[in-house]
Parts: sequence; C-alpha cells; structure tokens
Amino acid sequence: PILAEEHIETRYRLDPALFKPRADYLLRVRGLSMRDAGILDGDLLAVHRTTEVRNGQIVVARIDDEVTVKRFRRRGRLVTLAPENPDFAPMEIDLRHQPLVIEGLGVGVIRNGKRL
Repeated sequence: PILAEEHIETRYRLDPALFKPRADYLLRVRGLSMRDAGILDGDLLAVHRTTEVRNGQIVVARIDDEVTVKRFRRRGRLVTLAPENPDFAPMEIDLRHQPLVIEGLGVGVIRNGKRL
C-alpha cells in the first residue's frame, strides 16, 4: 500500500475523542502479520501521524516504496520491525545502509465498522 491522496477509498467522520492520541487517518490493513495483536486483514488501522515512537509500539513504517505495520524496536542504528504472527519473520533495518520512515503510530482498529 502507498499513502497518497489518490489511494483514498472513502472518507469517515470520526469523533476526535475516539482514539488517543487522535487518529489522523485510517489505513486499510492487508495481510496477517499482526494477527496476534488483533490487527487482521481488511481492518482499518487508526494512525496518529508522528515520527516519534518508542520501543514496543505498533508503527506504520515505510521502507523504500513499501509500507508495513509492525512492532518497533530500536537499538542504536539497528531497527527491528517485528510481526505479531510466528508465520512471519522480523524485518531488520540498519539505518546506516537503508532508509526508514516512520509514518505514524497505530492507535486503534476498526473492523466491520466497529471500533475494537
């Protein structure tokens, strides 16, 4: 998936108090790599736009042209983007050699029109 205006499926009006911190946009999830965190294929992930994240938080990250949702861990210049499903391998990024952009922080999930 690519985060861009031309990829907007629909617009939703959300109460700003629904998610904390507030959700700036919703991202349609594809795949099951975050299944054990309760984020399933087809869900809408509420994302707070920020580049400041802490270890253990679920992030939306961009590596080259790929966007992924994973659990963030950083040790110095090494970042691990860990799935929450044992069927998937973690992504290891050495920031000296590969750019990584944090698009935001996952702050909630909407499934079938219901907040989870």
